[in-house]
Amino acid sequence: MKRLLLALMLIFALSANAEAAKISVPDKVSQGHAFPAAVTDSAPFEAVFAWRGESFRVQALREADDLWKAEMLLAMPLDARGQHSLMLTINGKTQSVSVTAVSVPWPESILKVAPKYVEPPREVQEQIARDVKHSRKALAVRTEKRWTLPLLKPVPGGVTSPFGGRRVFNGKPRAPHKGTDMRSPEGAKVLAVADGTVILSEAQYFGGNIVYVDHGQGVVSTYAHLSAFDVTPGQSVRRGQVIGRSGSTGRVTGPHLHLGLLIQGTAVDVMPLFSDPPHLVGGPTRSIFDNKQPAGKNRSAR
Repeated sequence: MKRLLLALMLIFALSANAEAAKISVPDKVSQGHAFPAAVTDSAPFEAVFAWRGESFRVQALREADDLWKAEMLLAMPLDARGQHSLMLTINGKTQSVSVTAVSVPWPESILKVAPKYVEPPREVQEQIARDVKHSRKALAVRTEKRWTLPLLKPVPGGVTSPFGGRRVFNGKPRAPHKGTDMRSPEGAKVLAVADGTVILSEAQYFGGNIVYVDHGQGVVSTYAHLSAFDVTPGQSVRRGQVIGRSGSTGRVTGPHLHLGLLIQGTAVDVMPLFSDPPHLVGGPTRSIFDNKQPAGKNRSAR
């Protein structure tokens, strides 16, 4: 009888604790945007976030004397449509939260590069395959949270070619732009957007000299076309630390920084995360050349 009574008291306590937990998840998120999802409670707890086929167990961290918070950064793919379910399990109780994808009118970028970067010759195919393998391995890393919002802009220059636009190289359509090109002269310092660990630092065929920094929970920032490295794999870096120098290595038309942000392997527009609070709903990031171009076109040389 005593054991039954204790069990019932425990169930009631867990139920009360779960009901007291507050969930913060946006109702709508634009295609290609990241969004924070958080659970807060007045006592320690563990939450499981299940989103797009992956589950993440997050231990709540103490924010104040009577406030504990479990938080994740999640991604809405750039081709997402309709409603998507985030499953949250808090103290053994599971509930579903719906997030609606908002369509974005992605622009188009017309670019001219060396022919070998549009139709790579046979002798570089092995390198390209190796690059893909290394990148996939890096993006599969899952560690504890180190990211914080807002992120830090890695270079002061404006956007020359925004995220998400369909790219046409030498007249041939290619995949959408999975990063943001930012104006930065040859040799300029490139800073880490948040605390993290370097998980890749190498020369790749398309990305040139590239650095990947893991910020935890599958949040990875990438810095491409560098002229020089200032970090090595396995090195811990702090927000604002120099990780390399901007350049024009790989598939480029001139010096700049290609900044990418991937969240659990899904590329998102990093620019909305430089603001506090982040912009979750809206169109594509504007280019500094937008006022000079016809609607729907972006003829940046980056």
